[in-house]
Amino acid sequence: MDALAHQPVPDPLEQHNLREIEALNQRGGRTLSLVDLIHAETLTPEVAGFLLWRVAHGASFLTGAVPGGAGKSTLLANLLAMLPPGERIVTTPDDAAVRLALRQTPRAGRCYLCHEIGVGHWYGYLWGTTVGRFAQLRDAGGRIAGCLHADDPAQLRSILLSPTLGVTPEALAGVEVLLFMAYQGSRVVRSVWVADGEGDHALAYRHGEALRVPEGLDEASAPTLAECRGFIARLLEGPARLFEEVRREVVAFYA
Repeated sequence: MDALAHQPVPDPLEQHNLREIEALNQRGGRTLSLVDLIHAETLTPEVAGFLLWRVAHGASFLTGAVPGGAGKSTLLANLLAMLPPGERIVTTPDDAAVRLALRQTPRAGRCYLCHEIGVGHWYGYLWGTTVGRFAQLRDAGGRIAGCLHADDPAQLRSILLSPTLGVTPEALAGVEVLLFMAYQGSRVVRSVWVADGEGDHALAYRHGEALRVPEGLDEASAPTLAECRGFIARLLEGPARLFEEVRREVVAFYA
């Protein structure tokens, strides 16, 4: 009884979020963790620290790659694992769910998730003018997350700003981080782009090059970029490997 009494009580919100993230895994097997991705050289520790820093400060994010299997859903899952504790993942599987979410304000403390912006009848896929409404969910304090078949910002803009989807330039400019995957013998983060505050996105990282932090980002706000980088270094030195284990370390970092 004493041993049971000292076991941590599962956090219902954390359990909910882990289930929502696991639903992104359409290919079976365990969801690869951030530690797995860094060890596989899918992304560098420096880029991981930068992404944690932006997610910690409320960034919405979209991941992209044209070919299936490039790893955009796995990258999306690991960005969701960087969310601050207490933030709820709300998957929006259809237009009715998006419309319902739009009626709920404020939306602070919620991350609205689209599994893929694309045509299909699979769970969490959104298309048509529903995508334009989904993009509005970052208003009133919410953030959005999703992925789509695009290899760079130009392709992404041509898809999202088309009349078919109805995303406004203002809504797209409000998505703070865009990430693109590629398969180059192995899966890698090809590039990372950050909203420039002027309606576009600036390149922060390209595979094989050094990360450059765009001007205008407050590096002193807590958690700082240095603190996020330090956490990633400690994470890689520790025993956490599985997705849930890494998530627990992230929660402890915020605390």
